[in-house]
Amino acid sequence: MSRLAATFAQLNAQKRAAFIPFLVAGYPDIKTSADLVKASAQAGADIIEIGVPFSDPIADGPVIQAAFSRALDKGFRVAQVFEMVRALRNDGIKTPLVFMISYTLVFKRSLDGFLQECQRCGVDGLIMPDLPAGYEGDAAERCAAAGIDLIFLVAPTTPPERCKLIAQRSRGFIYYISITGITGARTALPADLAQRVASVRALTRTPVCVGFGISQPEQAAAVRAAGDGVIVGSALVKKVDEALAQNLSGAALVKHVVSLVENLAKACH
Repeated sequence: MSRLAATFAQLNAQKRAAFIPFLVAGYPDIKTSADLVKASAQAGADIIEIGVPFSDPIADGPVIQAAFSRALDKGFRVAQVFEMVRALRNDGIKTPLVFMISYTLVFKRSLDGFLQECQRCGVDGLIMPDLPAGYEGDAAERCAAAGIDLIFLVAPTTPPERCKLIAQRSRGFIYYISITGITGARTALPADLAQRVASVRALTRTPVCVGFGISQPEQAAAVRAAGDGVIVGSALVKKVDEALAQNLSGAALVKHVVSLVENLAKACH
């Protein structure tokens, strides 16, 4: 059983939804991003999604795009995220870690080479938005052989037949996009969100986690009732932006961001 599967099994037994924060590797710098991952794990995050900066991201809104650009401007390299995860594992962090990464970056290193790096440092899953289910060739099988869960996305506009295919191919969990559009906080989520998520959950026993647009504990609590997990990204990256605007750094910056992590985790649990 993968670490992701074990986590969802435990949460299901406790009748709790997973809280999954999204943090950007290398933003505001590699050390602080590692500290944010560690502190988030300690603050109640059940799984942590790590965004790997890329110059041309798919579906990411302006907040995450800007964070990616700043990390790249400071010289971020993919090798650093592997080093970061290895150090976190050596430091005793057991929380499942998932990369959100462009397949372009994976392809440049070769899929097998990338998977070997993931195995060596302790990555549990991959989300590659530019590698849709049905077009991934044997990538799903190669990921499974390496013990890495390949997670696919479902959107509100995904046709039923493709939903079935994604439900069959996705491992670890299915990432349900709550809104039509790019990432970013929203004041309200779609009224039919629970119904749409239920239609995907009816196709599979694989957990379905909901992301995009969720920024507040109240929204997380509402989404918790619909799915198996709640993913929050832009709101947390904004907290990093706020901390930098207040000239916070180090432990003070981490505390500023993790206060929201704690509140969101409580809402999910």
